[in-house]
Amino acid sequence: MGRTLSYLTDGVSNGQTRRTLLICLCSAVCCVSSQGDVCPSPSWVQFESSCYIFLTEKNSLSIEPARHICKEFGADIISIRSKEENSFLVKMFKTKWKGPAEVLLGMFYDSDDNSLKWFDKSNVTFLNWGQGQPDHNDLDTCVKMNTQSGLWDVTDCDIFSESAVLCKYIAKEKHTYDKKAIKIALILIFVLITLGVPTIVLLLLNKKNWSNRLHRVHVPPYRDDAVLVDTLESEDYA
Repeated sequence: MGRTLSYLTDGVSNGQTRRTLLICLCSAVCCVSSQGDVCPSPSWVQFESSCYIFLTEKNSLSIEPARHICKEFGADIISIRSKEENSFLVKMFKTKWKGPAEVLLGMFYDSDDNSLKWFDKSNVTFLNWGQGQPDHNDLDTCVKMNTQSGLWDVTDCDIFSESAVLCKYIAKEKHTYDKKAIKIALILIFVLITLGVPTIVLLLLNKKNWSNRLHRVHVPPYRDDAVLVDTLESEDYA
């Protein structure tokens, strides 16, 4: 640590040193080690910043009962935002989840602006229709996905019914502060205080010294006869 401080303080002023140490302090305090995204339980599988669980029920589920089950877990029925996410889900159905040939997605038709939207309010950034853009101008329009091909198609929200639901949970990122970073930050705080206090004391002493100097300056009183003598001497010299 001594070598580091010597390097920081070599050839720079106290003000520059404090600024350098302040930058280091901010960097140290902001250093955190992420433990990754945490799913609700080991039963969930994670992909990027989301967690997924596939649940089977005895009774068939339409869109609203399916959403209700997901919400009990703090999640919502599945939304898919990218090709990579879609491929990941298909892989899970082929290797882990043993479910039906089709699964209902959390997408619905919004007549207010004539567009498809996700129930969890995610932006619609990806579509994977099986045969071009289907006709979905219907208030009862929902979307289903083939679990083997990953292709989508429209379906009637009330008619489509399966005894399974795929839920999606947006994982919350969890951080823990690095103990080493905190230790460095505390050392830098101590250094800042050590450098700052003497500087303040020096400034106060300099201010006091200047004040004393001003008081010690002797200004002779103004005298008319001194001015007259100086004037006469100047005329005689000329």
